[in-house]
Amino acid sequence: MAYRTRPFLVHLRVQGLAAAGLLMLGNGCDRGQSVGNILPETRMSLDSINLSGEDRLNSVVKLSWFGSDADGYVVGYEIRVDEGPWVGTKRTDSTLVLAIPAGLDSADLAVEVRAIDNEGGVDASPARLMVPIKNSPPSAEFLGSSFPDAPVWNALTFQWNASDPDGAESITDVELRINGGSWRPIDRNQKLVSLVLTANGSTSLYYGSQEVVAANWGYVLDTTGPSIMEVRAKDLAGAWSEADTSAPVTVRMPRSSLLVVASHSGAADAAWADDLTALGLEYDLIDLLSNSGLQRPRSWNPGFRHTLRGYEALVVYSASSVMLDPQTGLTKLPLAHMGPAVQRFSEAGGKVLVSTSFSSTSDLTDLIGTFPIDGLVVSTGQVRLVMDSALVAQQVGFPNLKSSNILIGITPMVASADAEALYRGQLTKLSGWQGDNLMGALRRRQGAVQSVFLSFDLHRLDAQSGLLRRGLLQKVLINEFGL
Repeated sequence: MAYRTRPFLVHLRVQGLAAAGLLMLGNGCDRGQSVGNILPETRMSLDSINLSGEDRLNSVVKLSWFGSDADGYVVGYEIRVDEGPWVGTKRTDSTLVLAIPAGLDSADLAVEVRAIDNEGGVDASPARLMVPIKNSPPSAEFLGSSFPDAPVWNALTFQWNASDPDGAESITDVELRINGGSWRPIDRNQKLVSLVLTANGSTSLYYGSQEVVAANWGYVLDTTGPSIMEVRAKDLAGAWSEADTSAPVTVRMPRSSLLVVASHSGAADAAWADDLTALGLEYDLIDLLSNSGLQRPRSWNPGFRHTLRGYEALVVYSASSVMLDPQTGLTKLPLAHMGPAVQRFSEAGGKVLVSTSFSSTSDLTDLIGTFPIDGLVVSTGQVRLVMDSALVAQQVGFPNLKSSNILIGITPMVASADAEALYRGQLTKLSGWQGDNLMGALRRRQGAVQSVFLSFDLHRLDAQSGLLRRGLLQKVLINEFGL
């Protein structure tokens, strides 16, 4: 077990000049003779600190001092360490972090204090104390809560931290090791790290929210099983911390070009699984609600953004419920959490299909700009889609959609300025409801459909045993997105 030495409190004080001395100065002057300024004095209560070996102090030392002036008063002090520059202060105490010279594990450092009087006079013989100190090794650790509790697709984002009793500035190096391989240096100032798989299974290192690869680490992650990481730090004296070990985590290679993110009911999960399977589409799945949210990303940005690097298309189906982001502490719609990541994904050419329902109080602030929606139609009353009505396609080649049941809780949308209408509803308006009937929109990029947004739960449009909605999925995912 390692023990750390507590900071040693060193008290310094100034001894006042004897009254007799002052009288002698007065009696030794002729009347009318000009007397020069008498410089202030500084004294320490300790002449030395006799400690050696393991009894030496650590580098954090608290000092106190005092000064006096025979013919005036003290206005301030200057302090320096080991012949360094003088630093001014008006305080009579301070906690100093004494830096051990690089490569040494112990040192005797001179601390000097000198008083300054009201005429600018400086003590010509500063109080001086030799402080015997020893290096305290640093520590490094992972932030356990930043690691996922379930296997992740394509990318792992986590946080680490390092500290040193001798001061953070004494940490010179930080290294990571994966699965017992070689120690690899990382930027000691970058506490948020992402390890991202490339198409061939090698690993790229990213820092923070940066888009540029910081390093290529080769095939260090085990994509078929759990990987274990270690972190350690080194200080100026060359002392390494003990390595901290992460919990095992599995980073899986994408199996498909399509990622599906689910945040809905079991009925929705079953319908989407049946439809995608019927179309012969393979996909990777992140279920935000199963097992109490075990698969929910610990980092939406940049974590989920790096996950999307492994895919060509994204499907999201979600309900109107909100969820907590453990990284930011904010509670939002799932689409709001993933908004920045989806924005970057779209800018890089990724294709997006969203089917979601809203409540009258849903906050769409973080959706605007990323998705082809600018708001919701808000009105008193209600609208319904009855069984003999349809959501009518506004684009060639898209099927009309119907339900075998009356659909309530429908919220028409306001499309963004760059969007095109995709579906309008033959809605039954009740209790004075007024507003537009737009239920879906799409956005094109260079003439090709890039983003489709449906402001309704697609799985509920189940007429003709779901063949109509499967026709929509085939049109979007296969014909337009090219999956």
